[in-house]
Amino acid sequence: GINAEYGVIYNNGAYFVWDATTALYLREKFGIVGVLSGTLPRKPRQNKVHGLPLQLMKEEVVLLHIGGVIEVVEQVDLPSVKSEARYLEYLSSSYKDQNVFLQDSIYKKSQKFVDTPVDEPAHLNLKGEVDINNPPYHLQKIFFRQSDQFWERKVRDFDLVQLTDAEKLRVVVLRDLRCRGYLVTSGSKFGGDFLVYPGDPLVYHAYFVVRVAARDHEMRATDILAFSRVASSVKKVAVIATVQGTDVSYVSLQWSGLT
Repeated sequence: GINAEYGVIYNNGAYFVWDATTALYLREKFGIVGVLSGTLPRKPRQNKVHGLPLQLMKEEVVLLHIGGVIEVVEQVDLPSVKSEARYLEYLSSSYKDQNVFLQDSIYKKSQKFVDTPVDEPAHLNLKGEVDINNPPYHLQKIFFRQSDQFWERKVRDFDLVQLTDAEKLRVVVLRDLRCRGYLVTSGSKFGGDFLVYPGDPLVYHAYFVVRVAARDHEMRATDILAFSRVASSVKKVAVIATVQGTDVSYVSLQWSGLT
């Protein structure tokens, strides 16, 4: 089980926070922003507003784990035979509660359009048996999230030795940026390793796109130009962070058009 107060779930190479209290704690206490990657239970067919789980960068997880803030646990996709009966019982109870709540909500809304309210809607089956093996689409996401507590978990052995050389460099840079007071998210969508914010991303746009490299790494001129051009096109400053040991140096690039 999870011994630490705050747990991060590892699944298929990615790291997720399913608990809202943990997500809020990491953001307020440690400036860990992450990316909301789930759908909203009530509005699963839209892609504008996201919900839990909160996905974290591996580098963030490493620093939090080393600092004793979180414990990383590995998710097993299916409940074990040992917990299957309890798992199914929980799903059945959860389904019925959600079904009653939903249909009661529909019933109350329907009363706004009739002159004489009725005691019980004839078209709703509030007492019927529930097929937990085939829940309606709007409840499937809810069940997936709630069933998390029934999965068998084991503590994942998390050692810096497991990191690649590139990941070790990014951990050093991430720690340095956080020490300087910046908030950091993934920069992959802009061709970098990190997006760097002067404050909370809810208030500020990112100022910098950072690409990390070893200090003795030779970068091709075309790669530098391409990185600088992409950053300029999204109104950000391209920064190359070079690492030697625990020492980090930063070089900013400014794109200038030909005249």
